Amino acid sequence: MCVNQSYRCLDCLEGAVTRSFDISHLKTQCSRCGSFSRFINEAVLDQFQSFEESPPETLQWSQLDRREKLIISEQVVRRGRSIDEFAVST
Repeated sequence: MCVNQSYRCLDCLEGAVTRSFDISHLKTQCSRCGSFSRFINEAVLDQFQSFEESPPETLQWSQLDRREKLIISEQVVRRGRSIDEFAVST
């Protein structure tokens, strides 16, 4: 049994949908901005925004692109990985 999960539009961050399944992201049309966009699990987005506000000290967060940051956030939230498990190659 899965509880409802919220997902946010990555284009505008305003659009939101709720679904009765739990996945990292989905694609659908945003009712706010009209784009056919990726909607990210709200828990992953919350972690991403937390890292943006206070970047992990053990990781060169500013060198990562948005996609890489979202993958790390997803791994921390949904897979239980520690931020210490990640490294940035220069």
